[in-house]
Amino acid sequence: MAKSSQKKHAVLLGGAGFIGSELINALSKDNWRLTVVTKRPHRHRNLLVVPALKMLEAGDLSSEALTNMISESDTVVNLIGILNQSRGASFAEVHGALPERIANACLKGNARRLIHVSALGADASGPSEYLKSRAQGERAVLSAMDEGLDSIIIRPSIVFGPGDSSSRLFQQMLSMAPLLFPLVVPNASVQPVYVGDVVRCIKHAIAAEVPEPGSFDVAGPKTYTLREFVSLIDQFSGMHHRIIGLGPFVSKVMASFAQFAPGKPLTPDNLLSLQAPATVRNNMPAPYGIQSTRFESVAPAWLGPRFTEFDSFRTQAGR
Repeated sequence: MAKSSQKKHAVLLGGAGFIGSELINALSKDNWRLTVVTKRPHRHRNLLVVPALKMLEAGDLSSEALTNMISESDTVVNLIGILNQSRGASFAEVHGALPERIANACLKGNARRLIHVSALGADASGPSEYLKSRAQGERAVLSAMDEGLDSIIIRPSIVFGPGDSSSRLFQQMLSMAPLLFPLVVPNASVQPVYVGDVVRCIKHAIAAEVPEPGSFDVAGPKTYTLREFVSLIDQFSGMHHRIIGLGPFVSKVMASFAQFAPGKPLTPDNLLSLQAPATVRNNMPAPYGIQSTRFESVAPAWLGPRFTEFDSFRTQAGR
């Protein structure tokens, strides 16, 4: 393990996203210098008010560019991930090849620690390309760990909080539906985890003097069927839909069409990921494993019909 450094300079790859924005707030309070690498810096100018923060455009993520980005960093956090593939971003590249380049750059740059955020259920034999590619990235980080890189892999379940993609997506789809809402794989199990709990785990991984290397699961305290989860979103949003569960065949047909809709609300690969078992391992040390915040205890604050952007800032600040 590399000797602990006092520089407290973190490079957050994909740091302007949902989890990253929360992590920025948490680390800035502890006086970290932050370099945020993001695809579109102009969309996140609000982050420039954070003390000791600079943004870099993630246009070039070659091995050489990554080595330069993190050459003077104390800690690197990789938060880059996609839910759907596109012409310019495949699962194999973003979740598999990129983490390998990041880990190798950390080895060259002598970064104290790499925190790699993957996904619960990542499995080389998984049913979806998403889960297989996540496992590929984990293997690359574990391989670098064998070469002496101080690394921790965090595998969160579906993450919820103000501005998340999952509950907001379902809320949007519900708002466009009449009284009936068709739902794919209604009996699929989800164990959503609060973004604040995930950030707490990442902060622990960064700060631990003698961390346990390896991969750690993070999930919420309650497992829901997808029907129960969507019903809660419907309820908190002030809507009253009758949710109609679709069978496997009809779900597959719907996903085949939905992948061509704007924003790709559902793809066949998403459907396969939903059907995959994703459980938290029983031997997770604190603070990883099962978290305390229930979805229903905080979600009404941002899913309510009168929620505004100002309310989002208040919720994130704990007010």
